[in-house]
Amino acid sequence: MLAIGFYIQYAVQNFNEIPLLNWSLASAGTALFSVALVVFSIGIAGTIWYLLLRDNVVSIKWRQAQIIFAIAQFGKYLPGNVGQHVGRVVMAREINIPVPITLNTMLVEVLWGAGIAAGLSLLSLILFVDEQKLGLQLQFGPAYFAMGVALLLYMPWLGIGFLNRYLPGLAKRLSGGRRIAIPRLSTALMVAALFLLCFVLLGLILKLQAQWFFGVTNGGLLELTCLFAIAWIAGYLVPGAPGGLGVREAMMVLLLSPTLGAGVAVGLGVTLRVTTTAGDAVAFSLGLLFKRLDVPVVTKSENKGGVL
Repeated sequence: MLAIGFYIQYAVQNFNEIPLLNWSLASAGTALFSVALVVFSIGIAGTIWYLLLRDNVVSIKWRQAQIIFAIAQFGKYLPGNVGQHVGRVVMAREINIPVPITLNTMLVEVLWGAGIAAGLSLLSLILFVDEQKLGLQLQFGPAYFAMGVALLLYMPWLGIGFLNRYLPGLAKRLSGGRRIAIPRLSTALMVAALFLLCFVLLGLILKLQAQWFFGVTNGGLLELTCLFAIAWIAGYLVPGAPGGLGVREAMMVLLLSPTLGAGVAVGLGVTLRVTTTAGDAVAFSLGLLFKRLDVPVVTKSENKGGVL
């Protein structure tokens, strides 16, 4: 509520700077293409979960994993910001995927997504964020920052190993009573690449909407991607905010205003929220449709020595 209040206050203060939305065939195409990119990014996220399931020796069809993910992810708009996780556990159990394995894969997924976002956020501090405006005094050189970015990208592996070794009780509680499974190297590299692609797609949406909705061409794709990662991780990790509502928008106006202008940053907060919600709704509808059309799949789960 505080974040929403801040965003509204910021929007009122900068209302006269918000440019008129450009209504044209190009902007309509941009809107549709943006929604399609959101749906595509949800498919990528579903593929990440599919890869993690396969890494845990769960035999499941890619289509089945996509259906479950597309339907369950809409639960993030429920208060508490945990509905998507509960929904995925319930739907996975219906096709005989053990709850501990689902919890395991979701925990690794959260850790890796947060690690990639944190790495991009740190990169934005090196390249794009005005330290003086934010009141920061960063005394580290580029080499140290590069090491920090690499460490954050590798942090999920380190974090899982640390939990399993030094906090086994917490690890078992988080993963449903078992040790947290560390993904294989090939799976980890693929998951990291797919998460990066998801952030690039969201940065591309911001770039296209700033240009075709508001006529602003400032800010490159890398800059917008890295800055948005900070807003994303804030909205994702703050407990209770459904879909990061308010938190993400508040961070966006703070981070994007120096580059795009306060008015455009406010406008993008609205258009991106509408776009992502519409994309989530489309993915949810497609998931329900294909669930009705899908032939039930018999899913097997094996626990081979050392996998879990």
